[in-house]
Amino acid sequence: MPHNDKPVKGQDNPSFLDVLNQTPPQPDAKDWPRPKRFAGLRAAWKKSWQEGGFLYERWEEVSQVRHVSWHEVANWIKAAALFGGLSLIALMLDTAGDVASAALKGLSAAPATSSVDGSGLWGTVDHPVRIFSPTKPRTSPSPRPPCTRSGS
Repeated sequence: MPHNDKPVKGQDNPSFLDVLNQTPPQPDAKDWPRPKRFAGLRAAWKKSWQEGGFLYERWEEVSQVRHVSWHEVANWIKAAALFGGLSLIALMLDTAGDVASAALKGLSAAPATSSVDGSGLWGTVDHPVRIFSPTKPRTSPSPRPPCTRSGS
């Protein structure tokens, strides 16, 4: 079987891995040039996380939630929790509606058959009852004979 990596007429076939060996090593993170376009955003981000900054204050509010009562929790946290809860309820109601719709569709799609043969959805429910009822003997209690006292 011929090998494609053999030299042809004394020439070496370059390998793809040789290209990787020719690339210069990556600079350290401290040597990377930082783009100037994000300098303002980076400064605002650092400032907002310093004590007294916007994000710092929001993080403090979130961390205090488990230690304070409902009335002391920040309003935006209450709103987010209520919105999440209502969204979950709406999702569950939508799913319940889909399940009920599929069940009703399945029940209405069942063919109307006579209950004599026991086929179909209604026949499955009705047939065993119709088979059992006529074969079961009527066991109504017989009336007792009148009690007659002979004697006195």
